[in-house]
Amino acid sequence: MTAENQTPEAAGGEGRTGGESSGRRMTGPGGRRGKFAKFGRPKTTVEPEEPLDYKNIGYLQKFIGPTGKIHSRRRSGFSGQNQRKLANAIKVARALALLPFVGRS
Repeated sequence: MTAENQTPEAAGGEGRTGGESSGRRMTGPGGRRGKFAKFGRPKTTVEPEEPLDYKNIGYLQKFIGPTGKIHSRRRSGFSGQNQRKLANAIKVARALALLPFVGRS
């Protein structure tokens, strides 16, 4: 066999088969990890200081931006369950005209 007909493994190259790993971690472009690949970080969730109730307008307004959008989990720090409770309380308060749909009052 000539060198051009050989596979990279047979030619002494560093070819990899499907079952072997290279020992390197999978990273994104530029060697950075993605935003969901933060494995070693401890989870820091914030518990609500007050009940997430549609009648608690002053507390709910803390989690609404100046354009009327509900803050994300990353910004509020709530767990997924509390973030859903927050969103539902804000939506009910908006439907009952206790909170504005757009902008701050």
